[in-house]
Amino acid sequence: MSKLNYENYKKKNINIKGTSSIIDNVPDVINYNTLLNLIIEQAPKDERGRLFREDGIKLDQVTEIRIEFSKILKIDHLWIMTNLTKLILSHNIIDKIENLDALVNLQDLDLSFNRIKKMENLNCLVKLQVLLITGNEIYEIENIDNLKDLKIFSIADNKIDKWDHVLYLRKFKNLRTVNITGNPCALQDNYNNYLIALLPQVIYFSYVLISKEERNDAIKKYRQAIIKVEEDESKIKIKMDEQQKVNKKSQYDSLCFVDQLDGDEFFNTAFKDDQNGIILKNLNNGSLEVYEEYKKKFTTVCQELYKFGVDQHVVRAKEISEFFLIVEKARENVRDKARQIIETIKTERNEIFNKFNDLVKSDKETNEQEIIIHVKIAKTQELANEFNESLTNMWTKLMYNEVVLHEQIEDIFEIFKINMTDLKDSFVEFVREIFSQIRDIFLRYREAINIVINNYLSSVGDLTIPANFFEIYGDIDASNNTLIALHDINIQIVDNREDSIIERINLWLEELLYEFSKQERLRHRQRILEISHFLQFQRERMYNHFCINDALALDVAAALEG
Repeated sequence: MSKLNYENYKKKNINIKGTSSIIDNVPDVINYNTLLNLIIEQAPKDERGRLFREDGIKLDQVTEIRIEFSKILKIDHLWIMTNLTKLILSHNIIDKIENLDALVNLQDLDLSFNRIKKMENLNCLVKLQVLLITGNEIYEIENIDNLKDLKIFSIADNKIDKWDHVLYLRKFKNLRTVNITGNPCALQDNYNNYLIALLPQVIYFSYVLISKEERNDAIKKYRQAIIKVEEDESKIKIKMDEQQKVNKKSQYDSLCFVDQLDGDEFFNTAFKDDQNGIILKNLNNGSLEVYEEYKKKFTTVCQELYKFGVDQHVVRAKEISEFFLIVEKARENVRDKARQIIETIKTERNEIFNKFNDLVKSDKETNEQEIIIHVKIAKTQELANEFNESLTNMWTKLMYNEVVLHEQIEDIFEIFKINMTDLKDSFVEFVREIFSQIRDIFLRYREAINIVINNYLSSVGDLTIPANFFEIYGDIDASNNTLIALHDINIQIVDNREDSIIERINLWLEELLYEFSKQERLRHRQRILEISHFLQFQRERMYNHFCINDALALDVAAALEG
């Protein structure tokens, strides 16, 4: 920094909302009082300032704050200022990036010329577009994966000596300006060409526009590296796409209440830790054949349940869609009728108001003023009665249509509830049937494997039995007891899964029905209030219009109120 620039800053310049002031004895930490005093200091000194202070100082409304050359040790208390979009804390002695989680609206962050050693706690700033962290002690560019909007990034004059950050920065597709000068890596041969070649989205390097010639030369020099990187990125993308498909399928299967039931997924998941079962199946060819047959039957019935669950989800979704479509059509039909009724009452209101206006203007030159006033009052009362009658008819029609609509929706809802309950019950019934088959498969497996074990133990001597098998299963009596215990464990796993599926679909339907019923009640009540408020509003307009500002005003008002 030049001497001139330093002189401009050495008195601890602090700026909030773009207004500078000189404040002595700035504390070493940012706290509530610091922020409050800064804002008060920046407030106008005139009447506006007095009103500002009396109205209350709102830290959460501040959008910009600058604290430079202030010996700040720690970032703190900024969580109060949730609407900050620009934060400048350069030229302090901060050694750790922290306490920025609440600044979700921050777009511009300057932490340059501090003592920061690690890039951390920045991923929460998802709207950040400018990140300046020049002149620190950072060795690695990291932990900013979520900053997808990042456009300007300066990390000059740090301690970065490796080149791997270039590939890391490729993921920031909106990045346009990068400054890494003053780092050890930037002093190495061909680093600049490597960065320019591998970051095609970057337009400015060290705040200098990259020329077309520089770009082409760099690409030629590192063509093979570019090809290798693009191939690797393509492979990663394919894997991510595949994983995304798996995740979407898993989410969809969960919506169908048949997750992990597609093929042998549930079998493998449920019994992956069954070490005794693994020892048992590998006893001999006979045990392996029995096990494979058991697994095949198990996965077959699971697949059957999976297919049924997916099909039933489609049926339920169609039922829900048709129900909401019918309800929405009914609501829209009533809204159309309401609009027509309201337009009619507006037309009638305007006609009555015009008649009243004509009445007020008529016969002003007659000498029989008292008679005229009484006649006008009487006619005004007639017009008021006419309008009140129109409003009452309107209110009756609107209320009738709304009540009928609500009752119709309740009737449709009852039919929908019956249909959905039937669909849910048929699914639950099928689930119980499938899991009953699974338990039967378990029983048949236990019986078949028991025969294999007994035959094996009867045909071999104790010395030829594998040690791991003998330790678990022992003789014939012990093996029977062990098999029973394993059977009970496996049955418990299956029972828990069956209960989970049934509980989930029951809860899902209960919440679906409850939520619709609640929303419909709220809508109905709100609509009744809207109709009543509209009626009251029209009567107030009538009253205000008829109480004109002339000699008739008090008499008309009294007549209307009477």
